Amino acid sequence: MKKYLLMAFAILLVNIANATVTHVTLTCYQPVKAQCNSQPLITADGSKINLHHLQKGHIRWCAISRDLLWLFPKNKPKRIYIEGFGVYQVRDIMNRRFAHRVDILIHPRDSKRVKLDKVKIKIL
Repeated sequence: MKKYLLMAFAILLVNIANATVTHVTLTCYQPVKAQCNSQPLITADGSKINLHHLQKGHIRWCAISRDLLWLFPKNKPKRIYIEGFGVYQVRDIMNRRFAHRVDILIHPRDSKRVKLDKVKIKIL
């Protein structure tokens, strides 16, 4: 088991080393109607948010602004490494009014708030 974990970690490090790097504003959002659309538990790619898994930390999803979409290669899973936060899957797209921004998905009952400028992200 350790062997497989070490191999997966090594592959992740190689991907991070060869990744595109940019700086963005990092914020957080909750799947509620006030912050999303009329169906807050469904992301832009059609994924359904399981609130129990989100609360336990099993889901690490984020939304990106539309101006960052060109950075992602076609037909590959969209993942980013956020410095200080870890690896997140891009499952949602933000409204057109936001630019150069990444939103981390948090549980509706979670009270933590994030607003950091110039956070380094790497496209994996």
